[in-house]
Amino acid sequence: MQVLIKKYLFFCSLVGLLLGSNRGFSANKQELKSADSLFAMARYTEAEILYKKNFTEDEKNNQALLLKLAFLSEKSNNYTDCLFYLSELALVNPSRRLFEKMDKIAAEQNLKGYEFDDYNYFIIFYRRYGDYIPILLLILGAYIVLIMVSKTLKREGILTIHKISIVVYLGVLLGILNIPSLYRTCVIVNPNTFLREEPSSAAGIVERVGKGHRITVIGAVDNWNRVIWNNRIVYIRKNDLRNI
Repeated sequence: MQVLIKKYLFFCSLVGLLLGSNRGFSANKQELKSADSLFAMARYTEAEILYKKNFTEDEKNNQALLLKLAFLSEKSNNYTDCLFYLSELALVNPSRRLFEKMDKIAAEQNLKGYEFDDYNYFIIFYRRYGDYIPILLLILGAYIVLIMVSKTLKREGILTIHKISIVVYLGVLLGILNIPSLYRTCVIVNPNTFLREEPSSAAGIVERVGKGHRITVIGAVDNWNRVIWNNRIVYIRKNDLRNI
């Protein structure tokens, strides 16, 4: 009897937890609907508060939400947030028009890192389609290995150039697999940010910059990120950056 009571209580608790989670999820969606209504009525300040409140990881691929947040940020002259949301949108749906828009805003505000060039386009392209590249390379690698094993079983010789090719291939594959963990794109969010020569508050200051610049992170040391700035490696505190 006690076992049945315990099972019943456990079931009731689980149902209550699920219902509570659903209510939280509904409230989130309801707030987004309310924000859409406020946006349609041009009550932009109130709409922006609700949009930002509900800008979670689940909504980072919501193109409509990103566009509205970028529009509201630009309207309030908050160009750091505007470029951040446009950068997020570029990961979801990259386009020449979007890159040109970001480049124009950044140029007007004297902000670096948004240049419309091959490098930035490659980073965006890779972050969007990068998951498919290793799969294709692995399929190609499996095919090459199958051919080499087949030749070995048939006692056929393997040319030196083919052996070198497979080594080069494995090196390229290893590099591509490690790109996501080595490179990240961030936006500087603090108005007075110091770029230092070493990962220490006592290190020499390379430059003091404002917020809004977009930079590439290539590593980390304790509370510091190693970044590229003007073709030079410098260090910046992690809490001065916002990940894209």
